[in-house]
Amino acid sequence: MSGPAPLRIVIVGAGVSGSGVAAGLVRAGAADGFCARVELVDPRPSLGAGLTYAPGGDPRHRVNVPSIRMTAATGRTGEEGAEEDFHRWCLERGVLEADPAGWSEGLHYPARSEFGRYLDERLRSLFAAPGPVRVTHRRDRAVAAHRRGTADGTGFVVELAGGTATEADALVLCTGNPPPELPGVLAALGGHPRVVADPWAPGALDGVARDDRVLIVGTGLTMGDVVATLVGRGQRGPLTAVSRHGLVPRPRPPQATSWTDFTAKPSTRVRDLLRRVRAAVAAARRVGRPWTDVLESVRLQNGVLWSALPLDERRRFQRHLRVWWDVHRFQAAPQVARLVEDAQADGRLTVLAGRLVAASAGESGSGDGLWVVHRPRGGDGLVGRSYDALVNCTGAGHGAAFGRNALLAGLAAQGLIRPDRLGLGVEVDDRGRALDTAGRPVPGLFVVGPPTRGSLGEVVGASEIAPHALAVAEALTGKRWREQEAARSF
Repeated sequence: MSGPAPLRIVIVGAGVSGSGVAAGLVRAGAADGFCARVELVDPRPSLGAGLTYAPGGDPRHRVNVPSIRMTAATGRTGEEGAEEDFHRWCLERGVLEADPAGWSEGLHYPARSEFGRYLDERLRSLFAAPGPVRVTHRRDRAVAAHRRGTADGTGFVVELAGGTATEADALVLCTGNPPPELPGVLAALGGHPRVVADPWAPGALDGVARDDRVLIVGTGLTMGDVVATLVGRGQRGPLTAVSRHGLVPRPRPPQATSWTDFTAKPSTRVRDLLRRVRAAVAAARRVGRPWTDVLESVRLQNGVLWSALPLDERRRFQRHLRVWWDVHRFQAAPQVARLVEDAQADGRLTVLAGRLVAASAGESGSGDGLWVVHRPRGGDGLVGRSYDALVNCTGAGHGAAFGRNALLAGLAAQGLIRPDRLGLGVEVDDRGRALDTAGRPVPGLFVVGPPTRGSLGEVVGASEIAPHALAVAEALTGKRWREQEAARSF
């Protein structure tokens, strides 16, 4: 009788989510002998960085958390010194000295690409170490997956774009945020050479000339990054940013400390939760604490708070409060916040609140320009303006995730996954297991990261993703999996 065969695990996506799961598996193997063969399937060359922290990105795009408090996503969450590992790496590599512009109020906010470099280096070292869990980075793209044709019907076959396939006892989907999608009003401009549908695509802003009149659709963090890039390159033409509320991200404070417990008796209505948060902000102000301490409490407790809200209340939050949550939760690094403020103050950037109602190309009497019409917020009239370029900064295209991702579409067609009822991603249970069309957990099929947002709450930043990734790693190393594999080895 031989020992149990190693569990075969395929993780689709090697960003923070996928690499975090793999790191958790490696550390579990080192701790208790758990044995697995893990394939990280992702065409990108780096590990852990994903799109957000991709090496080689614009150095003006900064982590919005100081280096000394940036959560590690390498499977060490909760270990002594883990939260300062990135800061130590920055000191060792001379990142802080080489980037004096990153300092603000005694703290350093490195370029996001530096965090990506850190993740890639740490993860490669972790995965290269000998142990019972072996991780392979397969630079390919998963395009389909289906149930393996075995007697017990468990496991999966994953098909890759390169023409090969690999088998898995467990499949973990870590597909991240879907690419941005042009809003409906702008859909007719898709493919136009002066319209940037995806500002994160390589070289996306290269076609924007310095004297162009630029319309930026969306006023969140991506807008700040686009403004930072364009202004940093010497943009002379006027920049106009528009969103329905005209809200920009709040500046990141030097420090925020959780102060209030909202989970003892979590609200089941959004209105009640909002009332409690406002009361906590007022109480914090009376004792000299900033509102950001209350927000930090909500951020850390958001999973419990979200799970307590019925579906109708979650929908109400999406309709009425999501935009307010986003600008307070996703705060800008001080350098980016100051740049946006300065650009507004000196007239280089104008931020408008309004709804887009029409858009066309070359029909305004302005040659081959873009003509965009919006209705200012609170007004009845329409305002039409001509622009030379348009940049879409409306965020991830959650609504089109299943239609634009062949892997997700194929799994959905087989009834193995289904969209969550808010249309934000893939529906999962509280353990990260995908739910089939009947609402039942699918054995061996997990989802981690932004696609779980509708089911689990805010799972976007590295600090929220890391614990979810480790929880799925723990589920994969659990007793049930060991028993299944031991039975198969006889």
